[in-house]
Amino acid sequence: MTLPAFALLLTACGPEKQQPADSDLARRGPALVAVTQCFIDHHLVPASELQGRSWLDKGKIKPDPGFTAWVSTHADTVYRGKTLHTWEDEATAAWPNWQCPL
Repeated sequence: MTLPAFALLLTACGPEKQQPADSDLARRGPALVAVTQCFIDHHLVPASELQGRSWLDKGKIKPDPGFTAWVSTHADTVYRGKTLHTWEDEATAAWPNWQCPL
């Protein structure tokens, strides 16, 4: 199961007060793409990690199930002192005003 699908499953099963707002779910995807694109643009993701990825076209992310799988395996990877998951949370909270700080 992919990370976003798992998150949706968890929110559907938990108490209503713990569910993220619909707007949070709507912001999370674009925010995650922006964060990951920022890391790619600034060469924080090794080129070997990007070769042959179905979701990367000429250096730009085009999300697909492969992107979701890659994100789920890198959620705890640290980039500039924070995990990808932490970067995603911060970008989601600021979306659509989040900008790559690198």
